Amino acid sequence: MIRREQRFADGSLSAVEHFDGEVKSGDAEYWYRSGRKKAEGRFADGLFTGTWTWWRDNGELLQQGAFVAGEQHGLWRRWHDTGALMDEGEWVHGKRSGEWTHYDKLGEVRRVVTHPAR
Repeated sequence: MIRREQRFADGSLSAVEHFDGEVKSGDAEYWYRSGRKKAEGRFADGLFTGTWTWWRDNGELLQQGAFVAGEQHGLWRRWHDTGALMDEGEWVHGKRSGEWTHYDKLGEVRRVVTHPAR
């Protein structure tokens, strides 16, 4: 496993990725120019795998969800810039599945959408 770092023009860290040969494999972390973390997760055979988390430049959560073989698969949540939950629901092999709940910026349920079960 080879660890590679990427840097912004000013020399600050923008990414740390791991590779098996030339293929991303293992932990990965990304940062904004501000130095705050942008995203973290894992790759397997060059594809997103497991739970990934993304943040806004101000450090607040943006979204979190799981992947299997590069496809969204499992529970996903996204947050408004107010910090309130925006929506949540299940992905199955890259497609929304079942009930998805959408919230307003105050955290109140706005609507519930039912997608075909996969």
